[in-house]
Amino acid sequence: MDRTADQAFMKEINKSVVLNRIRFHSPISRSQISADTGLNKATVSALIDELIREDLVLEVGHGRSRVGRRPIMLLFNAKVGTVLGVELGVEYIRIVSTDLSAKVIATHSRPLPQDADATEVIEALVTAIEEAKRQAPATNYGVVGIGIGVPGLVDFRRGIVLRAPHLNWANIPLKAMLESRLGVPVFVDNEANAGALGEKLYGAATHISNLLYISAGTGIGTGIVIGNELLRGADGIVGEFGHMSIDTHGVPCTCGNAGCWELYASERAVTSGYHRLTGQGLSFEEVLHRVHESDPAALQVFQTVGQYLGVGIVNLINGLNPSMILLGNRLSEAGRSVTDAVQQVMATRCFIGPYSKVTVQVSSLGRDACAIGAAALVLHHFFSGTSARDHINVSTV
Repeated sequence: MDRTADQAFMKEINKSVVLNRIRFHSPISRSQISADTGLNKATVSALIDELIREDLVLEVGHGRSRVGRRPIMLLFNAKVGTVLGVELGVEYIRIVSTDLSAKVIATHSRPLPQDADATEVIEALVTAIEEAKRQAPATNYGVVGIGIGVPGLVDFRRGIVLRAPHLNWANIPLKAMLESRLGVPVFVDNEANAGALGEKLYGAATHISNLLYISAGTGIGTGIVIGNELLRGADGIVGEFGHMSIDTHGVPCTCGNAGCWELYASERAVTSGYHRLTGQGLSFEEVLHRVHESDPAALQVFQTVGQYLGVGIVNLINGLNPSMILLGNRLSEAGRSVTDAVQQVMATRCFIGPYSKVTVQVSSLGRDACAIGAAALVLHHFFSGTSARDHINVSTV
């Protein structure tokens, strides 16, 4: 790298550092940024002037000072652009429109047709995103990117869905396909990873360094944050604990294994369990409605499913030692009917339980956790410049 290129690279890094300081700590003064970052005041002032011209930073009046002139305070202009965060479910598409601070502006949901093939799902996805783009507020930067959480194995770096059994997908280059159609950057990740990011950056786990986000819906996915790092593994497909066998002689799974955790702690386990007890073939939403009305059969089913969920969670706690477990996706909507059963299993089975305090609660972002986390993927790259890395440190900045 020659001197000019090296200087440009360092300027971009410094600009990213300054902007992120304003994003997470505004209102803040130029002198405080200089003190916090170690950059000299002249460099900070020049970079801020550039950010003001780009409409990413606003001057918002004077702050307090014990001596000398009062400093001019700076504010991050989050309303200058829009991000679309998407959860691609097995039966639905959910989109959140956010500003550049991940504040939700609007939500959009639509069902997917049953037994749709990959082409039909992608067409529905493009249609839904285009509609959300049209409804986005007019801003200087427009829609700066789209993040998508997908239930399956995802090559995060290339944006390829390697395998999504519940969608019947294999080797779908989703990022490339959508970017060619939509004309904006697209980032694709596993939906549980996105849910973990959403909760860590904007939800219940902002001050938690070691977190497990368990997405329990049609299947089970796990997003893992250890030491403020979202774990990705050697090939970027860490966290598929839904296919951890909890009964080696159990029910065959479509993955080729038997007794997989998600067969016993998922929407299908709820509906099949209710059918066995009552003879009624209800949808998951109908059984969920009945549990909130204290229907005895529904309560029994969710307690059983919660116990199986707890068995898998105990294994994860013993192996990963998190300080918080967050339950997301549709199974979590049963609330204490599930979490109480999970905690009962933890109390009797967790080997490290007496030595490590672990809290278990329902996702604070609810159904938006994955979509907000997907939006966070876009924001990370938008604000990182050339210093962006494939892994994401999610510590409080």
